[in-house]
Amino acid sequence: MRNRNKVGCAAAVVAALVVALPVSATTATAVDGNNESRQKEASVLRQDLDAVVAGGPTSALVEVRGARRTVRATSGTAVAGTRRPVDPAGRFRAGSVTKAFVATTVLQLVDEDLLDLDGSVDRWLPGLVPDGDRITVRELLNHTSGLPDVTDTLPLKPPTAFLPIRYRTWTTTELVHRATAQPPVFEPGASYHYSSTDYLVLGLLIERVTGHSYAHEISHRILRPLNMEDTLLPGTKLRIPGSHAHNYIPDGAGGVVDITEMNPSVMNAAGELISSAADLNTFTTALLGGRLLPPKLLREMMTISEPSQTGLGLQSMATPCGAIAYGHDGDALGSSTWTFATPGGRAVTLSVAWGTGRPAKEAVTNLLEDALCHA
Repeated sequence: MRNRNKVGCAAAVVAALVVALPVSATTATAVDGNNESRQKEASVLRQDLDAVVAGGPTSALVEVRGARRTVRATSGTAVAGTRRPVDPAGRFRAGSVTKAFVATTVLQLVDEDLLDLDGSVDRWLPGLVPDGDRITVRELLNHTSGLPDVTDTLPLKPPTAFLPIRYRTWTTTELVHRATAQPPVFEPGASYHYSSTDYLVLGLLIERVTGHSYAHEISHRILRPLNMEDTLLPGTKLRIPGSHAHNYIPDGAGGVVDITEMNPSVMNAAGELISSAADLNTFTTALLGGRLLPPKLLREMMTISEPSQTGLGLQSMATPCGAIAYGHDGDALGSSTWTFATPGGRAVTLSVAWGTGRPAKEAVTNLLEDALCHA
């Protein structure tokens, strides 16, 4: 691991890492299915991806999976300032998509009577968090615990403020204590507040009741059974292994800074996952298809609360064609991911590498809707 003392001040790092803006290129491929229909689908995805990248990101990739065909498309460049193509099968940091994997593992432990949705945090981790005697596992899963979000305590505005600590190693307990040094947002169960701290605590709960890390349990219970060979929880490893597009943040002066290498322990059980579009589509379709949870707990997971539009580790997305898709989105510094599927088996995963800007919400929504309904 790199010595974080070598990082120096943020300004010096920015100056050293600023690179030219990307040269855009778009590709699309289709596997199986009718040739005319798959070409039409690929054409729509190309246009949608170009619109996503036009807003400032350096690259984007998408995979859409249906019953009879899979379509993949890319846009932009894998390395800013070059014409290096984006690998549609490449890996990326999936950010808070990690939460869906943690939630699935927790619900499996509920099914095994090792955890109880209505049991308190203090039952297994006494004294870890304020009001731990009143915060339940369910409230951690659906972000109604009132615990402050650890993300709000990190130097992320502007994004370059994070650079001096990009190589630092964090422990889960250290991050929880950092968050809970702030006052609670509300009384447990009183409202909704998205908080990565909830999932840090869930990671510790998994470790307490199994005797293994959350990463071990996710690998044992989900990744290996589904043959998700592109997916890993890297711990403190700085690099994204294998083929991948580089991630960037704006430098504040019209250029970008390469943030691909970083210590993912800062995201921990709330966001450290690295995966591929194919693997995430495998996960969401397996989950919604009932391969990972019994029907009762899957229904609990998919029961959406207002106004958050979240269930127990899943988010919902209404589509123009009337289908409800379930999945999760996620940010890691320099990249954003969306992975959603319908109970009918249609799935889409989109990964975007930031550049001078993040992807525009409207462009992303258009792509996801086309992928799930029209493409």
